[in-house]
Amino acid sequence: TTLIGIIKEGKEVEKIKEGEAKLILLSTPFYSEGGGQIGDRGKIFNEAGCAEVLDTQRIDDEIILHRVRMLKGELEKASRVVAEVDKKRRKAIARAHTATHLLQAALREILGETVKQSGSLVGEDRLRFDFSYSSPSSDEQLKRITSLINEKIRENLSITVKEMSLKEAQEKGAIALFETKYKEKVRVVTIGKFSQEVCGGTHLSSTGEIGILRIISESSIASGIRRIEALVG
Repeated sequence: TTLIGIIKEGKEVEKIKEGEAKLILLSTPFYSEGGGQIGDRGKIFNEAGCAEVLDTQRIDDEIILHRVRMLKGELEKASRVVAEVDKKRRKAIARAHTATHLLQAALREILGETVKQSGSLVGEDRLRFDFSYSSPSSDEQLKRITSLINEKIRENLSITVKEMSLKEAQEKGAIALFETKYKEKVRVVTIGKFSQEVCGGTHLSSTGEIGILRIISESSIASGIRRIEALVG
């Protein structure tokens, strides 16, 4: 791809030799932070220099900023570069994101369909899921939720991603954060017959790749809002 912009200390520059900057690429394989999922890391390099990508953020539909730290040499605007995602880290994040979908489906099955997502954070082999529910989950309920999720992991359910209109997704019963502004076309992530959600994040190809899920905490963060934190892998 081509390096089309370099921003250092708030100003556009022609090249970077040291320190941190934000790079804009003509096209990028990096996933930018969104939908609760953290941004990709990796490297951007060519024969002249190499930068470590520390974070990836989307400014709008068109612009994705790669926050980098120079490792060696220099990178110049308009030069050709290789954009390389840290695949091991992305896989760890995908494990947690797919597990988050299983968690929401399990919560709705065991606690009831009044459960609605109010927030999430998906990181490397760990997740945080906030949802609407009026009372704490009992130890027995948490055991049942964990057991159901790990059962679905062992079943190695296939995961499919399909693009469709928001209207079609709603008609199919896909869960979405409908206070979110979606585009006319959305991605629907389906996990066997267990889960179907509108989601733009990265996922596995089957649930068996998650390994195992363990809930480490359940707490209240606001009136009528509960938080579950879990580890996977």
